[in-house]
Amino acid sequence: MSDHFITLIPTVPYFVPSADAFKEALRLLTSFIPKADRIEGRVTEEVTFVDQGENFERVSCPSCHRELATTWWQEAMDKSHESRFTNLRVVTPCCRFSTSLNDLDYHFPAGFARCWLRARSPRQEEVAPEQIGQLEGILGVRLRQIWTHY
Repeated sequence: MSDHFITLIPTVPYFVPSADAFKEALRLLTSFIPKADRIEGRVTEEVTFVDQGENFERVSCPSCHRELATTWWQEAMDKSHESRFTNLRVVTPCCRFSTSLNDLDYHFPAGFARCWLRARSPRQEEVAPEQIGQLEGILGVRLRQIWTHY
């Protein structure tokens, strides 16, 4: 049986909100996605890659928009993983653009985070932009929406 998730992560990988803000955001997300099998929030000690599972299509350069070779991206991920994702800096091979693994263009979206809010089997396509705006106001950070299929 396959699982579907909507995950919301801060666009700043190392960001962790206050416990009260996180609890309030979790409560609000629960009201936005009432038919989900489960809503959960998590905070970790280290930055983690929050992926899109089987929805992964490609990774592109945010500067010149060329598709990056999967082998280059995997090597960059392996190198960053050696530092436990404390160093996400990369230089793209296409146009030598200095950026972050977090800021590459992932199709479908993905990213790095120390905390996230997640809905399992949400029975809806996405969290509406105005709802994400409300969550961002509570948490004090912009959020990225990730659709994961396993």
